[in-house]
Amino acid sequence: MALRTLDFAKFLNGSESERRELAHDLTDSFKQQGFAKLINHGIEDRQVADLFEWTSRLFALPLKEKAAIANVTRDAPQRGWSGQGGETTAYLREGHLKNGSKAGLTDEEEHFDCSFRDDAEFPNLWPSESTLPGFRPFTEKAYEDLQNLSLYVIDAMEIGLSLPPGTLVERCKETTSELRLNHYPPVSMSKLREGKTKRGWPHADFGIITLVFQDHVGGLEMEDRSSPGTFVPVPPAPPGGKTELAINISETFQRWSNDVLKAGIHQVAPPPYMRDREDGIVPERRSIVFFFKASRGTSVGPLPAFVQDDYPARYEEMTAIDFQKTRTSVLYSTKA
Repeated sequence: MALRTLDFAKFLNGSESERRELAHDLTDSFKQQGFAKLINHGIEDRQVADLFEWTSRLFALPLKEKAAIANVTRDAPQRGWSGQGGETTAYLREGHLKNGSKAGLTDEEEHFDCSFRDDAEFPNLWPSESTLPGFRPFTEKAYEDLQNLSLYVIDAMEIGLSLPPGTLVERCKETTSELRLNHYPPVSMSKLREGKTKRGWPHADFGIITLVFQDHVGGLEMEDRSSPGTFVPVPPAPPGGKTELAINISETFQRWSNDVLKAGIHQVAPPPYMRDREDGIVPERRSIVFFFKASRGTSVGPLPAFVQDDYPARYEEMTAIDFQKTRTSVLYSTKA
């Protein structure tokens, strides 16, 4: 069940045959597992390391400074800082809750979200330059680089799915993606074993694809599709190795493809070496996540290429922003 690691340089810099081979390998990985891993993806190791450093500095700010840029809980895209328990991913996948109830379930993490630099509809919330000098311009540049990488991945998927050029890319021309910096504070195994708290409950993301960089601690797990409800590690790159990028299919792509591609269900758990421990402290963890999303006015209903007389549309037509609002509101639901 281990994920195959693909060399994305073959698509970025390779011959036409190498590009097609990579595109088909990537598509096969997504079809089979909902996930893929890439090396030589075009994001420099130094930039990734600096992103993790900025993440640490951001979450080390005093609570007062973080609260000044707190996300407003609503059905709109998230912006700024969300504290521990600010959202509950358990609400997104009720079938994975063993006790059948959502009451009292929490996520043990805090995060920061931003979108493109000039988003007037849902403005970003930034720490002041005096509070965290250099953070905003660095993060805005990282956002642009991850957006461009995502477009390359989608370009490859058009080839892998035998779609006409531009079929997917044209639906993403209005930049609306979101960059998230995650911090998971140290937590005791005994608290996690009580069953009410996880670093991240089993869920799928809302967008098209999600790009994930993990620090050395690890903990990202994907559902084993041969054994639903069972999760296997998506380990980080070994120390000193090439930076690896995990990518998962998200719900918009599942809808577009009419279930040809299924969203990769995943969770965040203790690292594998702590899995069987009854107690002990799980070390803090950081991750960099890029939610690549469709233009807000674009439909997230099934694309014509994936609808046939004997394979009708499984999803209704609705805009990407309405779909996001619907799913975001679920994150803040309190109904059992």
